[in-house]
Amino acid sequence: MTHHLVAIVGRPNVGKSTLFNRLVGERRAILSETPGTTRDVLFGTVTWQRHTFMVADTAGIELGDKSQIASDVLVQTKLAVKAADVILFMVNAREGLNGEDIKAAELIRKLNKPVILLINKTDKQKSNQDLTEFHKLGFKNIHLTSGLTGKGIGDVLDEVVTALDRLPARQPSALAPTSTAVTIRVAILGRPNVGKSTLFNRLIGKQRSVVSAEAGTTRDAINESIEYAGHTIEFVDTAGLRRRGKIERGIEKFSSLRVLKSIQEADICLLVTEAHEGVIAQDMHILQMITESLKGALLVVNKWDLIEKTHKITAEFDAYLDTKYSFASWMPRVYISGLTGQRANKVLDQIISIWTTRNFKIPTKDLNRLVAKAVAERPPVGRRISPKIYFSHQIDTNPPTIELKVSRPEAIHFSYVRYLENKIREIWPLEGTPIKIILRHSSNK
Repeated sequence: MTHHLVAIVGRPNVGKSTLFNRLVGERRAILSETPGTTRDVLFGTVTWQRHTFMVADTAGIELGDKSQIASDVLVQTKLAVKAADVILFMVNAREGLNGEDIKAAELIRKLNKPVILLINKTDKQKSNQDLTEFHKLGFKNIHLTSGLTGKGIGDVLDEVVTALDRLPARQPSALAPTSTAVTIRVAILGRPNVGKSTLFNRLIGKQRSVVSAEAGTTRDAINESIEYAGHTIEFVDTAGLRRRGKIERGIEKFSSLRVLKSIQEADICLLVTEAHEGVIAQDMHILQMITESLKGALLVVNKWDLIEKTHKITAEFDAYLDTKYSFASWMPRVYISGLTGQRANKVLDQIISIWTTRNFKIPTKDLNRLVAKAVAERPPVGRRISPKIYFSHQIDTNPPTIELKVSRPEAIHFSYVRYLENKIREIWPLEGTPIKIILRHSSNK
């Protein structure tokens, strides 16, 4: 497998994300008629004619916009373009040649890399429409395309493969995510504007996620892998999850579905909250989704630098959090500042610790002895006939999954299952992960 990178670049709303989704074969990038929807660089894998390469969907180039967020977006796009082996430069046939197209072309030419010019949105092109004006951009390799219908995409991929064949194979780009046999998947979750992207950039050691004081800046889930303590950790920075009543139709709703998907695909979730805001209902709602999905969890109390310090402040805040998150008492927590980097490395250490815990295997002999003692101290009670627990063993990890052979599993109340879980945690704390307990019917020992 080669490790070449192909970047899709161009002004906002020329169809880059539509093409990206078509190439990677799934709806990874959010689509909207609103310019500027894509604000982060997304990566996907494409295979064409037995060639496999990475493709990057970049944010729209807006050289005339001097706002801070536009500047940050441009930095990301420039990093992706500089790392690319081939550039797909996209323009909009319906709007014609634009001054921003000319400025972007000047930047791209300076890189001296293979460029394929895509005159996109030609699916409704009029037969007498003159597209020769785009030749002024100075690129010889030109294709008429439609990311929406797929027009011309096969020819473009043929050109990409031809260009890549002329280049030597190389190691994975520093920007593109890597893959290994075992990767710890970590989703960064929380309400909008709690500092998820700042933490994401801090953990990976570079600016990959756009950071802004404006809530809702991150809309796509973006990922990046690092090596730490002998493990590969893949971080996913997700859009802020708003209260259900506050989710707008369209982009925001689709982003919230991405968050739910990120939880499902993760091994460990970082719940990022603001120290000075305290715990609100939405934080607890997110944690409930994490625990119901049986994912590892770490509470990251961010912006700790904004709290006025006293000699009792940490103990007082611990007691406060113990009360609020009593239903997940097994969840560890760290107090950090993503902005200054204060204690950010503790997040990485906790991730490794939780991963180890999620893959811990309890010896069957010890587990049976503990469950038998717990049952002797407090037997399960049924309405007519009390159920009997014959045997217990751990059948899986990540998360730790325990199977109990029971005579009448339907008669065991969920509170009794919680009782057994608490007894197990007294011996094996399994900090940072829920425990899955399965009741399986059995007629004998």
